This record gives sequence, C-alpha cells and structure tokens, in this order.
Amino acid sequence: MNIFKSLFKSGKKDVPTEPIFPGESFSILKLDMPEGLAFAMVNNAYKDYHNKKHFQYLAGFELKILDKNENGHPLDNEAEILNELQERIESFLKQKQIIHSVARVTRNGVRDILIYIDEPKFTKKEAKPFFDEINSVRAVNFTINKDPNWNAVSGLGF
Repeated sequence: MNIFKSLFKSGKKDVPTEPIFPGESFSILKLDMPEGLAFAMVNNAYKDYHNKKHFQYLAGFELKILDKNENGHPLDNEAEILNELQERIESFLKQKQIIHSVARVTRNGVRDILIYIDEPKFTKKEAKPFFDEINSVRAVNFTINKDPNWNAVSGLGF
C-alpha cells in the first residue's frame, strides 16, 4: 500500500508547517564592518527555522541615514523615522504575502532591513508609487534575490 501512496501522490502542494512564525527572540550583535562599527538586531527565533525552504526570497531594503552621530548611526529622532519606514515597508509586503522580518543592520550611514518572503507577489506598477513615497522621506534601495538556504544572513547566526 505504501508503494502506491508514493507513486500516486495526493496532489497536495508542499506547504509550510506550523508554526509559520517561530516567535520572537531578539538580540543585538556588534559587528566590525569595513566601513566601521555596525549593530544588527536579529530575531534568533529563526535560527533553526524549519520552513526556510518555503520562504526563499530575500527582500532587502537599504535606507539612508540622514541625522546621524559621528559613527554614522541614527540619532533618536532619525531612529524613529527609520523604524516607522520599516513598519510601512512590512505593511506593504504583508498585503500580498507572508513575511519574515529576520534582522536589521545599522551601519555607517545606512539601515538594512532583511525580510524573507515566499516569492515576489507585487508588480512594478504596484511597487513604484509606494517606493516613490518612501524615497520622498529617505533614499531607499530595494532588491529581491533568491536565497533558498538563507546564506545572505548566515553571518548573523541563521
């Protein structure tokens, strides 16, 4: 009977298993980078996340820091602006897909936001006005790359 089950699969799509979201367990890492000191806020709950293969695309957002200290890190009011922009970006992505915000890195003059998604589900036509609005507040570079093994964040403990 097992032979027949393997030969004639039920047609079920390979889907993530529960829990879809592993929870939250944040830590802050101090990083020495070529451009100087950086800090990463990392959700360690994703360290042994069993559904990585279902969220193979890394959506990376690089926001320019304007109001900064001598290390290039944001002052309090700038940090509030960057956090609000991150919330807006996450809300935009959540309209069409499940997102996993795994880390953000603050380095000299730049905040990186690292989010894994199953696959890009918005069109350029939908994204352009949104990112034009973000660019009116802070310069943003946005990329989506396939990263099935989450190699891009391996240096952060994933």
